Amino acid sequence: MHCMARIELPDGDQLDVLKAFALRPELAAGASAFDQAVWASTLDWRLHELVRMRVAQINDCTVCLSWRTPQALEAGIDEELLANVHRADEVEGFTPAERVAIEYAARFCTDSARIDDGLLARLGEHFDSGEIVELTLVIGKYLALGRFMQVLGLDQTCALSFDDQGSLVTNG
Repeated sequence: MHCMARIELPDGDQLDVLKAFALRPELAAGASAFDQAVWASTLDWRLHELVRMRVAQINDCTVCLSWRTPQALEAGIDEELLANVHRADEVEGFTPAERVAIEYAARFCTDSARIDDGLLARLGEHFDSGEIVELTLVIGKYLALGRFMQVLGLDQTCALSFDDQGSLVTNG
């Protein structure tokens, strides 16, 4: 099955996203290093997945919406929480830390210039400065790469598969 890429890609049997990265291998190496650093995040996997899902909803990234982080599933994340992540402040089951992190992710993706000191102070009630840096970079990675795939049409019909370490499996 082929995606409907919106740019001309090299021929081959690889996923379209990998073909796109092959057009600029030096940038692909940087994106891969960023992806690996986010994968090594020390944030709780449940929180990581909730934030990732909120970004996926905002990006409307087909792949991101359908994929689940294996570690988050092992940590007990469930489909009901993921389905309601956009309503975390209205639905039970989210911790106060998760609620503010999800709000931060949404604001970061939609109105970052208006993130005020009050929101950062509320984040600081649950996360230390290093964790806020980490959370911000995790959100940034999913925002950037999700939009990369969505805008260039690299996500619309492909199903990506990842191994337990987060590496892309290309034989599917």
